[in-house]
Amino acid sequence: MDRLYADHNATSPLRPEAREAMMRAIDLGGNPSSVHGEGRAAKRALEDARESLARILECGADAVTFTSGATEALHLAMESAKAMGFGPVYVSSIEHDAVWSYAVKLWPEAQLIPVNQGALLDVAWLSQELDNQRGQPLVIAQGANNETGATQPLNAISTRVRAAGGALLCDAVQLLGKVSVAQFAGLADWLVVSSHKIGGPMGAGALIAAPGIDVFNGRAGGGQERGARSGTENVAAIAGFAAAATVACDDEAVQAYQDLTSQTRHAFELPVATALSGVDFVSHAVRRLSNTSCLLVDGWEGARQVMAMDLAGAAVSAGSACSSGKVKMSRILKACGYTDSAASSSLRASFGWSSRIEDGARLAEIYLEAAARAGRKVTTQVA
Repeated sequence: MDRLYADHNATSPLRPEAREAMMRAIDLGGNPSSVHGEGRAAKRALEDARESLARILECGADAVTFTSGATEALHLAMESAKAMGFGPVYVSSIEHDAVWSYAVKLWPEAQLIPVNQGALLDVAWLSQELDNQRGQPLVIAQGANNETGATQPLNAISTRVRAAGGALLCDAVQLLGKVSVAQFAGLADWLVVSSHKIGGPMGAGALIAAPGIDVFNGRAGGGQERGARSGTENVAAIAGFAAAATVACDDEAVQAYQDLTSQTRHAFELPVATALSGVDFVSHAVRRLSNTSCLLVDGWEGARQVMAMDLAGAAVSAGSACSSGKVKMSRILKACGYTDSAASSSLRASFGWSSRIEDGARLAEIYLEAAARAGRKVTTQVA
């Protein structure tokens, strides 16, 4: 039987439209910084992709800076905020490591925005802090959490930040293609998106800057992307990114994605919740992405769960996939108030554009069989 892939929040398989766009760009053969014909053709492909992504994200093409991925874009945004003198700084306690590790380095004095057990930001706490601060505050808040799927009230957060005269930096990597662009476009001063989360290739991301907001390049080099970064653009990956975004991000496509993934997730969660004793679905009581299921069984180590599922033919994850292949205690679940034992016992299944509804039921069957083998209490017969 074919392997079952349920790790779309880490990387979503390449869409055929993205592959075709990449092959066309590869065949161009030129460097977009060169002035000869081949270079101009590559430059045109680059700018076509920029204009396409700008239309999708409802911004001007000059607001789009292409990068090697979300991590570079996030670091550019934080460096820009630092250079522009924003502060005090408030960082969500459940940010991705790409944000978290660099933010605490740039701003050791940054304050952490608390979250509830469902990974939802405490907006009331943030509002009170913003009312009492002096200066131009910077708030760093992820749009949707990569581990739990919890989505944040970005409109309310953005309104409060701007009323306080501050700026908002939003990691929207998990939002793109999963919710309507209208739910987050224009709400952040720096917005970051990534290609490989929506079925585009790895190696491409983008930073979207609001009017009047700078992108500061602290690295020497060729000054590509209108001086915002240095390094030759990966034209093929960027072309694939734009192609994937074109087919994934219009409202009709997003609705179809939500219908497919919510049914698939339900087909997974219902039998597991019914059969497995002691299972906890994180963020089930708050608004979350339709494709994401984060569950934990306290005492059953997440790494062992992932290995058992892999051996049984299913690809899932425990926490973030951006930690050099390591599975460790979830910092996110710790921030949500879970114990060390529980935070080490999570598994994430995330579905996507290539999933089938029947994948949910099959994944549940595989998971319950693995749980039974691990000595967990399964209360129904597992086929």
